[in-house]
Amino acid sequence: MIKYILGFVIVLAIVIVAITVGANNNQIITFNYIVAESQFQLSTLVAILFGLGLLLGWCITGFFYLKLKLKNMSLNRQIKRQALQINDLTTARDKTRAE
Repeated sequence: MIKYILGFVIVLAIVIVAITVGANNNQIITFNYIVAESQFQLSTLVAILFGLGLLLGWCITGFFYLKLKLKNMSLNRQIKRQALQINDLTTARDKTRAE
């Protein structure tokens, strides 16, 4: 629970810093992208690009987190299967020794 609160506070602090830095830049600039060109205030452009970067970072992190979770589940299933096999082999060995 604490790690979620700490993560939220860190993200909130980053957003506040980005907004503060962006709010001080009222210049109009021309932004050229692949298909067109637009004019934005620098503060708006900073906020948009910051938000896109934040979302892209979360998506990439989420992808790798999900990938690790799935690998972990697979390995846990494999451990359970191997533990059952070991248990079966040891009980079979003990039965043959007892006879």
